[in-house]
Amino acid sequence: MTTRTPLRVLFVAFSRSSLGHIARMRTAAQRFQLTGHQVAVAAHEEVRPLVERAGLPWIGIDEIGPAPAWRGMNDVAELRAFARTRLASPAYVETCLADELRVIDDFGPDIVVSDMRNTASVAAAMRGLPSVTCHNLRLFRHPMHAVLPEVLITLDQLGIAGAHTGKVLGDAMLVPDLALLDPLSDVPAETMGLVTSLVAEIRHIGALVPPELVEAPERGERAPLLNITLGGSGAGDADLLRVVAAARGLGVPMAVTLGAEGPGSDALAARVRAAAADAVVDIAGLRHDAVDLMARASAAVVHGGHTSMIEGLLSATPLVFVPHSAEQRGNAGRVSDLGLGVVVAPDDPAEAVAEKIRSMLAPADRSAHTVFADTLRAADGAQAMIEHVERAVALHRITRSGHAAQ
Repeated sequence: MTTRTPLRVLFVAFSRSSLGHIARMRTAAQRFQLTGHQVAVAAHEEVRPLVERAGLPWIGIDEIGPAPAWRGMNDVAELRAFARTRLASPAYVETCLADELRVIDDFGPDIVVSDMRNTASVAAAMRGLPSVTCHNLRLFRHPMHAVLPEVLITLDQLGIAGAHTGKVLGDAMLVPDLALLDPLSDVPAETMGLVTSLVAEIRHIGALVPPELVEAPERGERAPLLNITLGGSGAGDADLLRVVAAARGLGVPMAVTLGAEGPGSDALAARVRAAAADAVVDIAGLRHDAVDLMARASAAVVHGGHTSMIEGLLSATPLVFVPHSAEQRGNAGRVSDLGLGVVVAPDDPAEAVAEKIRSMLAPADRSAHTVFADTLRAADGAQAMIEHVERAVALHRITRSGHAAQ
């Protein structure tokens, strides 16, 4: 599809506690760029290579470091207090807004699209721009049910006008999934009441399909390969070693992605090699061919974050989940119920972990994975996002010209 009027679209992503958000915005930006739009991706320096290696312009913004502790907090009061020191702290929110306003002023977008960067749409409103947010609904069960109210309080304390604060979820919230996997009904009623008071439209658009997977991967027999990717926050290091140790006797080569680069990842890589013993293992901090690797793998071990789960489902790759957070447990449960994956329990012994991995390396019905992949790909959320954004900008321009005429 070629648009008559190319837009300037700014993508803003939260990145340091999860690579999933930047991966989604990178995919969206690639698809927009292929359509003829001018794009830029604003994210932290650590993920700059992931953006630029995809052929996309990168703009640096500051970001808070990982804090895995939130995953274990189930008490709302405790989590809200924690959020006040992190994502809702006045210093962080003020820094985010300053960064986002700077980037908007420098790039001059027609619209802002953000993923878990809770102030980007507020900054867009402050500059009179339309905005769209990209959210997993399951995150509104935990931690957004506690984080969102605190962010709103902080914005008010900073003196941000209510008309701008009210855009914290954008003009529309696009859910990059099928309702089958991430239903509205899973969001608690009280939280949904807050969400719907802030955003005019919530729409399931389908998965954001990376350019590499727009066409179905080759359907030949896959060479044995176990893809192990458990995120980049540091929360999964123990699980990574546990899985590698359990899988080393299966006789299958392993491709392990640590999710980070640098001195700390070098030390973790050495521990992974030790856990693998004599097994063949390829270790990387970050991978620029992560989508291709997922499509080539016989099976993949993931935590259950949205992006790795969707890439696995799109690739018809059977999944082994080792979930930590409520979101990951919810994702794992849905996919397991569909017969497309299995879930490793915290108390599973090494033998049980190995057996679950083995069951996905040679699933009873591989055709079920292929059928679901084709169905998911057909929804093509990236194309739906492009069409929504083009329409939103057109309507914004009409509204603005109408006000100017008055």
